[in-house]
Amino acid sequence: MTLDDAVKLKTELLILGLTISDDAMQTVGEGGLEKVFWVFEMTPSTHKGTGDGTRPLPNDMLLPYDLYADVRYNPESPFKVHRSGETIILLKNNSELCEVRWPKRPDFYNKKTRSGESMKKVASMRGDCGLRVCFDNACNYFSKGEQCKFCNIVPARQRNREHVVTVKESEDIFDAVKDAIIDNPVCSHLAMTAGASKDDGLGNLPQILEKLKPLLKKKNFPIVTAITATRNKDETAYLCSTGISSVAFNLEIWDERIFTEICPGKTRRIGRRRWIEALKEARDLLKPARSLSSFVVGLEPAESLLEGIDYLSSVGIFPIMSPFVPMVGTDYEGREAPSPEWIWDVHERATELIYKNLPEAFCEEIWDGDIGICPSCTTTKLFFDFMRRIVPRENPRRLMSNESVNAFI
Repeated sequence: MTLDDAVKLKTELLILGLTISDDAMQTVGEGGLEKVFWVFEMTPSTHKGTGDGTRPLPNDMLLPYDLYADVRYNPESPFKVHRSGETIILLKNNSELCEVRWPKRPDFYNKKTRSGESMKKVASMRGDCGLRVCFDNACNYFSKGEQCKFCNIVPARQRNREHVVTVKESEDIFDAVKDAIIDNPVCSHLAMTAGASKDDGLGNLPQILEKLKPLLKKKNFPIVTAITATRNKDETAYLCSTGISSVAFNLEIWDERIFTEICPGKTRRIGRRRWIEALKEARDLLKPARSLSSFVVGLEPAESLLEGIDYLSSVGIFPIMSPFVPMVGTDYEGREAPSPEWIWDVHERATELIYKNLPEAFCEEIWDGDIGICPSCTTTKLFFDFMRRIVPRENPRRLMSNESVNAFI
C-alpha cells in the first residue's frame, strides 16, 4: 500500500463510514480510546457501541503511514472492522485491506477536576496528541432557528449528555489542560471551540484564556481557538494577545449566495464581509499562516470553493478543509455525501493552490502542531495528508503513538 493508497482509504472511510464487530470493540474503553462526541456527532447514523453495552465505539483508528481517521458508523458501508486473534483488521467488501489500531486511552480520562467534574467531559483527546475543548456546547443560532444547516452541535449534546458538560467552567478546563499537557503530558497542543455566544461575542473565552496564562508560562504549548468571527478589531487584538498560536474563523462556504442560504446566523449576526475582515486582522497580528478558515467541502461547486481558497491563501490566510458528512440531527441528515473521488480531486487542486500562494503553511513548525492541531490528531480532515503528498515528511510521533500497522494490499 502506497501513501496515496492510504490517503484514499482515509478519504473513503470519512465519507462512507464503517461497521465494527462487537469482538473488535472489546479493547475500547480499556486500553483503547473511546468515542467522545465533544462537539459534533460526525456520523450519518447513531451507534453506542457493542450490543450488550459493555464497550463504546472507538474514537479514531490508526491506518498505515501513521494516518489517524475518525471512526464513523454507517450500516450501509462496504467497510467493516473485525478481530482476527489479537489483530484488528479492516475489510472492504469482505476482502482484508490492512491492520488497524485504536489510539491509546490517556490516564486523565479516569480523573476528576477539583470541582468533581469528570475530565473526560471537559476535554477529550484526538489521535495521539491533540487535546480538544468545546467550552460551550450551546449555540445561540439554534435558539433563533438560524443554525448552519450542516451542524449538529446542539442535537449532538442533547443525544449524548453523558459525553460532555455543556458550559465548561474555566477552573475545570485549567485542571484538565494542566493534567493532560503539563503534569502528565500525553497531549502537546490544544484546540478550543464553541457554539455562537448569546451576544455574538467571545462568550466566556476571555475568562478561560486568562486562566490558562500561568500554564503557558510553565510550558509554551500551541492553542487554536475556532470561534465565530470577532465583532471588531479590538476583540481581534485582545484574542491575539492572549498567547494563542492561531485563530480559526470558519467561513465554511465561499459563494456568497450559498453562504447566506446555508449559514443564516453567520450571515445575519456578523456577515461575510466582517468575517473576512477579522481573518485579515488576525493575519496581521499572528505569525504567518496562523489565521485559519475552514471550508466544508461538498456544499458548493468545486470552482467557487477553489476561488475562495485561492483568494484567502493569496492574502496570507490558511484555508483548511473538512469533507462534508450529512450528520444526524442536521437539516442535511440523509442527504447524499459527495463521492470520495470528488473530495480527492478538490483537495488535490486546493492543496496545490495553497502551496503556490502560501508556502509558509507547509513549514516544519505548523507540521509539528504550532497551529494547535497537527497531522497526528487531525482525524476528521484530510488537508494535512494532502500537504504531505506535496512536501514529503513523516507524521509526528508522540508519547501516545501506537506502533505502525501493516498493510496487506
